[in-house]
Amino acid sequence: MATDRDLTMLLVGDVYVQRDDPPSIFRHVGELLRGADFTLGNLEGAVADGGTLRQRTSAPHLSFFKADARQIAAIQAAGFDAVGAANNHCLGYGYEGLFESLGHLDRIGVKHAGAGRSKAEAHTPAVVERQSVRVALLAYTSVFAPGWQATDDGPGLAVVRARTAYEPSPRFQEQPGSPPIIRSWAWPEDKAQVAADVAAARQQADLVVCSFHWGVSERYTKLAEYQVEVGRHAIDAGADLVFGHHPHVLQGVEVYRRRAIFYSLGNFAFDMYRPDRFDGETIIVRCRIRDRRIAAVEYLPAYSDASCEPRVLPLAEAGRIIRMVEERSAQFGTRFAPAGEALHLELGPAAA
Repeated sequence: MATDRDLTMLLVGDVYVQRDDPPSIFRHVGELLRGADFTLGNLEGAVADGGTLRQRTSAPHLSFFKADARQIAAIQAAGFDAVGAANNHCLGYGYEGLFESLGHLDRIGVKHAGAGRSKAEAHTPAVVERQSVRVALLAYTSVFAPGWQATDDGPGLAVVRARTAYEPSPRFQEQPGSPPIIRSWAWPEDKAQVAADVAAARQQADLVVCSFHWGVSERYTKLAEYQVEVGRHAIDAGADLVFGHHPHVLQGVEVYRRRAIFYSLGNFAFDMYRPDRFDGETIIVRCRIRDRRIAAVEYLPAYSDASCEPRVLPLAEAGRIIRMVEERSAQFGTRFAPAGEALHLELGPAAA
């Protein structure tokens, strides 16, 4: 049965709030977020008063942070329907911090995916229903400390592990010191789990969205090979859309089998003003849902200055962001066209 109107789904990147007036971080975009039928994003780190900072012996260079519990008011005020909780900060304050964070989300009625008290729970989709249309969110991380993955009888995260190898440049003999070619690929058993998760989610929902915390962070705009491998694999498994985060900058957009893969949406609302490490440029993905399918995909350019409060930019003022997205998507031949205040993603002929 078709709905009476098109539904709208918004996707955003990393969200981390730490301020005296938590909802104020969304002062410029709150109406937009609340006005969508489905609003999804990545909750970066735990939101908790408890927990003990983990020792960094197993991952000495991994930084951990969390927001205090009152910051959950921002997620509630912005109208998020579901968030991913699989990332490299959500377990930085142990299981106590993670469970408290998930408890706060449950209390305010925001679904979550990617973390739990067992592997089954971590891999359970967050399902949101509007006007008899159901959207399932699955969330995974490839960036985490050893031992953080959930097990059959132990808590943790839904993970997609990847291996890395370094291949000498073909010119290393004639040009010593040439940078190596970096190869990366996902663990087959984790890819199989993603496929099984998508199939299970498809039994519960009309649309399946996969969220991946992956890639290389802090001003690294290139894609790791496994990102493309895993993103396409999720689509092959039946996902309707893929979006990523963790690099804290915008990365490319690909149309694969007429479905969109946004490799990194960058920071969305991130209460750390670090222009030396993070970009202020971001995008808000907006999908139009018709007859239980994604009928159109577009993005709204947005920017956060030193206030860390995102605001949507008119296209006339968003030339830098538009160029960034186009240049970083060029390897895929992705095409965009202005459509009102947004950039429309050309998905190709409708699938049969």
